[in-house]
Amino acid sequence: MRRTWTGGVLSVVGLVTAVVGTFLPWLRSGSVTRTSYEVLALRGFAGLDGVPGEVVRGTWVGLTPLAACSVILWALRFPRIASCGGLIFGTISGTVAALAAVQGGSEAALVGITSTGPVVTLGGAVLAIAGAITVLTAKTRTAFSSTGGSP
Repeated sequence: MRRTWTGGVLSVVGLVTAVVGTFLPWLRSGSVTRTSYEVLALRGFAGLDGVPGEVVRGTWVGLTPLAACSVILWALRFPRIASCGGLIFGTISGTVAALAAVQGGSEAALVGITSTGPVVTLGGAVLAIAGAITVLTAKTRTAFSSTGGSP
């Protein structure tokens, strides 16, 4: 039971941290910085036009409600379902954040990726995944004893 609680706290902290990271600067253009959502709003950025662009935008924007639902499920004491949401959230946001963090940006370049948003999002995603895995691998009590008899 303690392992589930610890994993839940770790996962919720990770979810909140990752969502906050999506609102931090991800792209620098001259002296202007843009959040991940502002970057996605740029039409034609990175060839994201048409249906593929809308799928990417919709998926990224949908991550925040997914994180919120996972936190609410934790509060309602549905740890395994919340952990599944945390795994999905962490996998998607962590992959995007890791790709952005690895690309990095040169301080001398006019346009570049800032490390603040991607690194914070990646850290939160790692915590969310670690917490979710902790919960999903924890033993839980059952209504039956280990000998197979009734309670």
